[in-house]
Formats: sequence, structure tokens, C-alpha cells
Amino acid sequence: MSHNPASDVRPGTAARRPVLPPVELAAGLALLLWGLYQSFWNLGAANYNADEPIYLQAGWAYVHGDFSLNREHPPTAKYLFGLVQVIGGEGALSGRVLVGVLTVLAGVIIYFWVRREFGWIGALAAAGFWLVLPHGVSSGVRIDRFALLEPVMVFFAIAGMAAAWRWFRTRSWWWLALSAVAMALSVTSKLSTIVLLPVVVLLPVLEKRWRDALLGAVVFLAIFAVVFVLVYLPLGIRSAIGYMIDFQRTHDTLGHPVVVGGDVYAHPPWWANLLFSVDGMGVVAVVVLLAGTVAAFFARRRQLPLYLGAAVALLWIFYLGVSAIALTHYYYAWVWLFCVLAGIGIAVLVAHARDRARTTATRILAAALLVLAAGCGAYTSVSIANERATGVALVVPALDDRGAPNGGILVAGMAPWEYSPYFAGRETTDASSATLVAVATKDSPRFPIDPAVTALLDSRAADFDVVQLDDVTLHILRSAETAR
Repeated sequence: MSHNPASDVRPGTAARRPVLPPVELAAGLALLLWGLYQSFWNLGAANYNADEPIYLQAGWAYVHGDFSLNREHPPTAKYLFGLVQVIGGEGALSGRVLVGVLTVLAGVIIYFWVRREFGWIGALAAAGFWLVLPHGVSSGVRIDRFALLEPVMVFFAIAGMAAAWRWFRTRSWWWLALSAVAMALSVTSKLSTIVLLPVVVLLPVLEKRWRDALLGAVVFLAIFAVVFVLVYLPLGIRSAIGYMIDFQRTHDTLGHPVVVGGDVYAHPPWWANLLFSVDGMGVVAVVVLLAGTVAAFFARRRQLPLYLGAAVALLWIFYLGVSAIALTHYYYAWVWLFCVLAGIGIAVLVAHARDRARTTATRILAAALLVLAAGCGAYTSVSIANERATGVALVVPALDDRGAPNGGILVAGMAPWEYSPYFAGRETTDASSATLVAVATKDSPRFPIDPAVTALLDSRAADFDVVQLDDVTLHILRSAETAR
């Protein structure tokens, strides 16, 4: 695929025809409304994600002066979770609303960033890929509908890298200062994006501006360090960072159990995060982003694709090569980069090639990719509309309906984070407990059911009524049901 010299100059805007601004405005408004739907509709319905309760509790504690919780991760995202709970009320919904706001703002940043370089078609594609494609985990179709650290980390990374690009383009040092602040807030939300600092400070190397690269690195790192220190001051810099380093080193050594292809690994294979990205996004969405990304590197002006590609490379080196841990949501750290690259690729594909046949072919490809992306977005929208409380969240309501509002619930086959937010202290893992009214079990490769629980259910099978609640099997003692 080759292009004439004008082929990459803001496709869709170069002609300046009067019809384009209304088309862009209408398309942009439609996309924004769709993105708002994806971020906020039915937001409180899904079960807690694994780490949501601890981040929300830590944030609430932080804004009330207690910095003892969750010191294994940096504090910025938790400060924000605490602040929004003070404003909007304690609980998951406030934290999820914050994440939704940041996700939409990230889409706006992506749009104006790409538009300036490649025109409105590529900008809408990039922002659209970010706002409407699935990027899910087992708890939901989009990770950024949960109060997790990653969405906050990624928002500030997007802002920081976009601001650094403006510095590179305009040579305005205010943009570099803004980039340093944003990247510091990203790294102090979750440490992973620290690997992106080299690509930011070495950005002028793309044009061999050695003086800018050297001076920019000094200025950037100085501002970054000041913000980093200020964020950590309430926790005690030395103790907090020392604890975080020790915890993460131990975590890396011991590993973290995760299911990859049906098998449980403490230290998953290096490609696990790539598989999780396919599982979380779906094959079609991954193909769309990869095809668009390949097209992006056929742009005549390749500086922005190289910048973004270098960021992908650094994140992959860390997540696939350095880190011994792989979890199902880690891939979210680089999804936005592929969304932006794929949007650029769409702009390249709709630009004029040297001959009419090639232009027609590339535009058909661009249209096909956009149609596939729209289909994935529609799937995401339907999934969001159908989100509801599931499984373990339905246990206590089921017991209430059966007239067993009190008494212990024996749990097996689940991690504590799955049931503890819902059982209000009624849970136990002791099969000999005398206060049991029910047993809740789940089949999980990570958490095999205790043989004592199996023996109890087998020996007293006639005493239980069995209710299936999605992936949770609830065994209710008939004697408890009649004690109304």
C-alpha cells in the first residue's frame, strides 16, 4: 500500500467542503451518546469485581485519615475513589461513576489528539474503538465499568502521552509540564505505566532534537518527582514505598493463581495476558484493532504510530517478559494504544492512494472494519443492558425468600472476595458449624471444594433443598426454611 504526499494529511478534512462539519458533528454526537451509554447505563447492576471492595474501602479510609489499607499499590486512584464517595455516597456506584467519567474524558482526548494529526474520520474511529468496543473480564463486558485501579492509571497515561505529543509538536514547555503531572498521577495510581516514561522523555529523538530530549528529560523528571512525592506524603514515603516493593517482590516470587486455558497456574506462561485480551475483547474486536494497527504503519507520517508502537513494546516487555504475574484484566493497560493506532489506520485506509482501484479497495476494507467494530459495540451495549446481580449476590435474597434470614452460610469453591461483600459476616468455611442454614458451592479450578463440605452434603442430602443461582449451587436446610 503506497500513498501520494497528500494522502495522510487529515483525510476527510483537506477538501474543506461545507458538508463535512455537520457530518462530523452528527457522527461525533452519536458516538459520544453511545460512549455515555456504555459507561453509565445500568452501572450498578453487576457484581463486585474482585478488587473493587478493597479499593473502595481504602479510598474511604484515606480521605478519613487512615492510610493503613492496600499499601501494596500507590494511592492516587484510591484518593479519588474516597473523594467521590464523600460526594456521591459510600459504595461501588460512586467509584464506578468516577471511572465512567474518566473513560469518556479519555475518549475526548483521543479524538482531539488524532484529529489534529489525521483528521476527523480517524479521530472518530480511534475514540469509537476506545468507547464502545468490549474489553471485559468475567465480572463484566467492560473493565472500565468497575472501580479498579487500571482505568484511572490508563486515563492519566492517555492524558500524559497526549500532552507530551503536543509538547513535541508545539515545543511549548507547558505541555511537557502537564504531561509530567499526568504521568505521575498515572504511576501513582498503579505502578505499571512507569515503563512508559522513556518513550515520553525521548520523544524529540524522532526528529533528532537532542537538546530538547535532554532538557525535556530533566524538566519532566523533576516535575514528575515532585508530584510523586506530594502524592505519597500522607502515607509516609519511605514506609509506603518500602512496603509496596517488598509486597510486589514477594507476590512475584510466590505467584498468583489464575486459570489459563482451563489449567491453574501460579506463574502463567508468558502469553497468558495476550490470551486474556482475546478472551476479554473477542476475536472480532482483536482482528479489527490489529488490522487497523497494521494499516497505521503505512501512513506517510509515521511519527505518531512509532510513538504509540514504542509504548506498546515497553508495556509488552513488562507484562509479557518481566512480570511473573498475569491476571485477566492486565491487558487493559495497552488496549487504548491499539484503539488509537487502529483509528489512525482507518484514516490511512480512507485516504487517496495513487490509483482509483487501490483507493476503492482500501476504503472497502476501512468500511468493513468499522462495520465489524460497530457489531462488537452493539454486542457490548446488549451485554450492558442485560447486566444484573448474579450467583453469589443472589444467595441472601434467596434465603430471605425461603424464610431463612438468619444463620450461617457454609461456602466452598469460592474466593473470599466473591462472597464477603454480600453475606454480612454470615459466611463460614467450617463444615461442622452448628448454626448453618445453607451451603453455597461453586465449581472452580482455583478453589476445589473441601472434602468435608462434600461429605456433609452427601450424608445429609435429604435435609436440603437445592436452588441453582447461575454458577452457584445453594443447598438450603429444610428445617431452616420452616422456621419462619
